[in-house]
Amino acid sequence: MTSSAVQLRPRLPIVTTRLLVTVRDPHTRAYRPVGFLVQLGNGYQFSYLRREVQLDTFRPLPGLAQAAKAAVSSSRLFPLFSERVISVRRPDRHVSLDALGLPLDAAPMEVLARSHGQRVGDTIELLPAPEVGPGEAVAFTFLTHGVRYLDSNEESRLSSLRRGEGLHLRPEPTNEVNPKAQLVTDTDDVRLGWLPDPLIEVLRDIEDLQLSVERVNGPQVGFHFRLLVRLDGRISPEQELFSGPEWETV
Repeated sequence: MTSSAVQLRPRLPIVTTRLLVTVRDPHTRAYRPVGFLVQLGNGYQFSYLRREVQLDTFRPLPGLAQAAKAAVSSSRLFPLFSERVISVRRPDRHVSLDALGLPLDAAPMEVLARSHGQRVGDTIELLPAPEVGPGEAVAFTFLTHGVRYLDSNEESRLSSLRRGEGLHLRPEPTNEVNPKAQLVTDTDDVRLGWLPDPLIEVLRDIEDLQLSVERVNGPQVGFHFRLLVRLDGRISPEQELFSGPEWETV
C-alpha cells in the first residue's frame, strides 16, 4: 500500500475565533448547526441561526434561552461551553492535549475547536467556522466521525498513517443516515472515517481542497480523537464562508 505526503501550499497558522455549534438529532443521529460561538476581544458572543429559532421544535440550549431574541455577550466563556474545555484539574489533561497536538497553555477556543467540545454521551459538537472572505486562503482541522465503524483492515491503515500524508474525500450516496455523507480516505481509497455532516455544505464554497493528516493517535485515546485532519483551500471568489440565508443569525 502506498502513502504520500501532500505538497501543501505554505501552511497557514490556524487561529480560532469562531465555532459552529451543532446538535445531534435524537431520531436521525445526524448533527445540525444551531448557532455560532465567537470570541470578540476579551469576551465571547453566542447567536442562534435565524432558521433554527423559527422552527416549531426549537428548544434553546441550556443557559442560552435569552439568545433566541438577540445575540448575547459575556466577558467569560458561557458555562455550556466552558465545561467542555479540558479542565486543568484533570490528571490526564496533558495526554488529551497532546493527542490534539496542542500545548498545555492552549486557549479555550483552540481546545474546543480541536476537541469538538464533545463529552461522552453528549449531543453537542463544536466545529471550526473560520471567518474568511471571498478569494482568501483558509485552513482548519476536524476530527473524523465514525471511526468505531471501521473494519480491522481499515483500523490497521488508520494506525499506520503519518503526519502530512495526503487524504481524500469521497461521496457516499448509499449512506443510510445521510446520502450526502463524505468519507475520508487515504490515497488508495481505504476508509478512515467521515467528514462531520455540518461541514459538507460548507465545502462547496472552498476551492482547491487539500486534506492531510494533522495528527493520528492510538486506540487508547478513544474513537473520537483517533484522526485529526487538516484542510487547506481557498474560498470561492464570489463567496464568503458561512454566508447566505441559511447562516443568518438573530
